[in-house]
Amino acid sequence: MRLLTLTTTLASLALPAVALAQADAGAPAPAPSAAAPNTAATTANAPPTPPPTKKATPALLDEALTDYFTGRPKDAAPKLFAYLEGSTSTDENYAWAQYFLAQSFIELKLSHAAAVYLARIAQERTNPAVLPKALIALQTLTDGPHDEVMIDEQVFGALDLGFLPEDVAGYAHYQQGLVDLRVGNERWANNHFAKLPEGSAFASRAKYALLVNRLKGAKKDLPPEIVAQFYEVAKDGKLTRDARNDAMLAVARLKYEQGDYEGALKAYDAVELPQLDPGRASLYLEEAWTRYQLGQVHAAYGLLTTLDAPTFREEFQPDKFLLRALIFRDLCHYLPAKRAAKELTRKYAESLDAVHEREELTRDPRLLRAASAKGPTKRARRFLELLEREGEQLGRYAGTFGERLVSSLTKIYDLSRADAVRVYQDRLAEAVRGEADKLLRAAEQVRLMEYEVGLKLYERIKKGSKLTANIEEVPLSAQQVAFPFVNEYWNDELRSYRFSLKSRCIEETAQ
Repeated sequence: MRLLTLTTTLASLALPAVALAQADAGAPAPAPSAAAPNTAATTANAPPTPPPTKKATPALLDEALTDYFTGRPKDAAPKLFAYLEGSTSTDENYAWAQYFLAQSFIELKLSHAAAVYLARIAQERTNPAVLPKALIALQTLTDGPHDEVMIDEQVFGALDLGFLPEDVAGYAHYQQGLVDLRVGNERWANNHFAKLPEGSAFASRAKYALLVNRLKGAKKDLPPEIVAQFYEVAKDGKLTRDARNDAMLAVARLKYEQGDYEGALKAYDAVELPQLDPGRASLYLEEAWTRYQLGQVHAAYGLLTTLDAPTFREEFQPDKFLLRALIFRDLCHYLPAKRAAKELTRKYAESLDAVHEREELTRDPRLLRAASAKGPTKRARRFLELLEREGEQLGRYAGTFGERLVSSLTKIYDLSRADAVRVYQDRLAEAVRGEADKLLRAAEQVRLMEYEVGLKLYERIKKGSKLTANIEEVPLSAQQVAFPFVNEYWNDELRSYRFSLKSRCIEETAQ
């Protein structure tokens, strides 16, 4: 009855029928488990050796699949693992057992363990029917934190692309093109990207990756068409909102560097934020600098006030103190300008001391948080956090999984965590130096600002000298209402704060 049930279940999934595993005298002994202890190294104080694994039977796989398809992945996982231990990799159902074990782990929120077994299917390639399903499952896991080396490089970056379905082959071509870009071979990357279906999401992502790579490689002279190309990518609906926003931010930054501040401001306004989302601190700061360059000091100062909201108070933005001091200086508010300049050195005093004393920068909490908040370092940190979180979850399954499976998973997570720590530390060391340089540049500019403001405080006004013109504030219309700011922040108002700052500069009277 169990064999009939197994055959029916597998047939409904287009699986091969399970061979009747009748043991005969000439059958080879099952392969020893990788988790079995080395008896030669056993000492008198060592724990007792676990009993040897039993040869797997089709009935065991049938029972495991019944558990899985009836919504009991916690019960299916140890049986599937036992089947793998009691079988050889040449068993026609070995890859299917790996696949359903991985699917059980996915449902139990053990995504890294699932990725390990799916990667083994892709690397061993013992069953062509299972491989496409495993690759699709791996591709889905890449949407979250994952082992980039194991999945992106060792699996998709090394696949033979001739036998894959179109959807899987597209992702594999995209990943292999990214690998080529990382090593500086754009021509090979273009060969992979050219095979992507025109108009697909992968083709759009490949176009964006090429533009970013060219932007990084450009020293001084940028191709004149690169802004238009980034803008085209930013309007591509096949990309995620985050990818479109990154492309639009690239448009804004390029226009700012070219001196087209009006165009940069339009690009910043075009960044799409979810409803009631507080947004990005870097977006508001860059927009504030753009408005300052346009002479819109009241709007620029309003955006700086936005950066004081509780959501952004821990953001690493030393430039905002410099911009605040510049605004006060331009309006001849010299004492507030000095206070704004000193605020940077006060807030980041410990970080500046760590840099000047050549201490280990990764021990500074502000620099550490800033370096871990973006780019490859952020991805490495998120993957390390996932490993720690899932490793802690293993304890809740100890009673159901059994000693062998828990021991195997513990080894997987321990080894992966050790490697993830190494990758994170390598990326962090480089990123924290960049944040330290950013802080030092801002501190140096602030010191120059303090010196300049100090001279202004004691400078005698000479007749005929050219002074800053008074900036007239545009009166509010009947459709506008102004409220005094009382330190309340609302997400739907963060981009619209405006401050009324009267200029104290003396108008030019010389003839």
